[in-house]
Amino acid sequence: MRRLIEIATERRVTIVMLMVAIVLFGMVSLSRLKLNLLPDISYPTLTVRTELTGAAPVEIENLLTKPIEEAVGVVRNVRLVRSVSRSGQSDVTIEFLWGTDMDVAGVDVREKLDVLFLPLEADRPLLLRFDPSSEPIVRLGLLYKEDAGVGTSSEVSFDAVFSETSQRLQLYLA
Repeated sequence: MRRLIEIATERRVTIVMLMVAIVLFGMVSLSRLKLNLLPDISYPTLTVRTELTGAAPVEIENLLTKPIEEAVGVVRNVRLVRSVSRSGQSDVTIEFLWGTDMDVAGVDVREKLDVLFLPLEADRPLLLRFDPSSEPIVRLGLLYKEDAGVGTSSEVSFDAVFSETSQRLQLYLA
């Protein structure tokens, strides 16, 4: 350690040049770095939604959910199959392994659904994909206290949120 300190003090110009080179390489690397705040992510999940108007959850499960689960459970690269049966609607969520080509998986699931016999009253199953880019970046929840005694809740909420947000944006952009 002592030897390193001696070299650093004896050869100051060399140390300064080395530091300038490191900073320069860092700046070049940073300028070439591709940074994406919201990268394109495709979650390997598909949801099969089928509606049967007026049917109870038990009927939905027996007539729609179980046959769909059995049909899509044999598709390649399926990791997990979950389902929710509500009154008039069945949602079967199929989770695939990471790296699965979701276009091919969607075609495979659609093929399995096309050969499935569902009740005639049921709507054609919809194949849904989750798209994170369509989700909002920030969700804001507000709580209003009745005894505050100032304006209506919407006026107070808008004023407070607008002033706070504009202040923070000005600080960020400055």
